[in-house]
Amino acid sequence: MTVHIESPLGFTADFPEFTQAFPESAAGPNTEQYGLLGGVLVTVIKDDNAVQDAPQATGWAHLMSAYYLDERGGTRLAEGSLDLPGKDSYAVMVGFQEPDGTAKVASAVGVFENGRFIGVVVVWPVVDAGKEPQADRLKDIVGAISLG
Repeated sequence: MTVHIESPLGFTADFPEFTQAFPESAAGPNTEQYGLLGGVLVTVIKDDNAVQDAPQATGWAHLMSAYYLDERGGTRLAEGSLDLPGKDSYAVMVGFQEPDGTAKVASAVGVFENGRFIGVVVVWPVVDAGKEPQADRLKDIVGAISLG
């Protein structure tokens, strides 16, 4: 069972059952946020004025990950293409700690599909450090989003 989302930001998504759509995004205008099971926060960002092609989407992922690297003192865990069919998608995954010491992973992903761009930032708590970074988890989440 999935939760189907048709966003006014111009994307659709089929997220896992029990996904919670937040009524107001804490990330600001032109964003939407969703909570998935396991403490996963997904922020979808419409930033198509800043990104016009796939190489710029890669640059966007690097720019967004800089917050977690610089401001949060994180460490780059992995980066590269997610190899999703029909999409140019590039991710930068960063491990960081919350002020309370909780370890998390933040993944900034630039997605270019059908001549359009959407940015996705996914943050999840680290349960088993030996299993990070979880590229398959990220692929499943980003793969569920479509820019028709």
